[in-house]
Amino acid sequence: MKAEDPLGAALAAVFIGSATGGAVVCLVLLASYWMPRGPNTTFGTVALVGAAGGLVAGAIVGWTLARSLPVWRRAVVAMIAAAGTALVGVLTTAADIVGGPAGLAVLAGLCLLVIVGAYRIFLAPERRS
Repeated sequence: MKAEDPLGAALAAVFIGSATGGAVVCLVLLASYWMPRGPNTTFGTVALVGAAGGLVAGAIVGWTLARSLPVWRRAVVAMIAAAGTALVGVLTTAADIVGGPAGLAVLAGLCLLVIVGAYRIFLAPERRS
């Protein structure tokens, strides 16, 4: 990414921030998968704290990666990254229903692929031949 490429910085921050937060949510749910479930159990608390942690992680990563943008644009990017994290959080329900722990692991793996792909597309230094 070139310093004068605000679109690349914004897209990288949104994709990587969303995927980072989503991976946090997936990994917390995967780690606590075998706990007894229900509203008045420890699992409920762990799931809520994991979701909040994922939202915060996504926003912080988005804010940090958008450092070349003006402050108000950084804030918008951080909010969009948090919204992307929330979308992945919703997808964890479908992943859990379809594949159980394997579905959550696959979704976390997809998040990691998005992180690597966005880095390579938007942030990796250009390769010179």
